Order: sequence, then structure tokens, then C-alpha cells
Amino acid sequence: GFVIFVLVQGFPLSTTAQTWGKRILRIKIVDLDGGKPPFSRLLAMRYLPVNVASLVPVLGSILPVVDVLFVFRQDRRCVHDLIAGTKVVKAS
Repeated sequence: GFVIFVLVQGFPLSTTAQTWGKRILRIKIVDLDGGKPPFSRLLAMRYLPVNVASLVPVLGSILPVVDVLFVFRQDRRCVHDLIAGTKVVKAS
């Protein structure tokens, strides 16, 4: 599944730090300084840990819920954002 994700989303992530869905919604991923994070960091820190954790029994069904609920915090950063040191902002 992760390989397919990289094949489908890799190009827009590496060029604009957006998945196809983020591009449609006109949002993008930035580092905490507002710059474009390296593609390798996006994959290794933002997407891979959550993907691997989802394979663990029980944790795999709880983690996505916890991850999404973090968006309601004041800084609106999910668990994968905290791990990778990223945030999602409106694209200009």
C-alpha cells in the first residue's frame, strides 16, 4: 500500500508538497518555518510511521482516530505533523 501511495502521490509531494487531494483543496504541507519540507522527510517522518503503525493489531484501528482527532487542537496539527515537524497551510 505504501509503495502505491508513493507512486500515485510522489510527484506532487516532491514538487509542491501537496497530495492530489491537497492540491484540489488548495492547501499544502510546510515545515514549521513555512518552507517546503524535503520529500524524504515527508515520506520517512510524515507518512511511513503512521502507515507502519496501522499494521499493528488493535493500534492500527485506534491510531487513525487519534491522529484525526488531534486536528481539533489549537495548532490544528495531527500526530503525523507532530512527528514530521510539519503543518498544513493554505496554498497561495
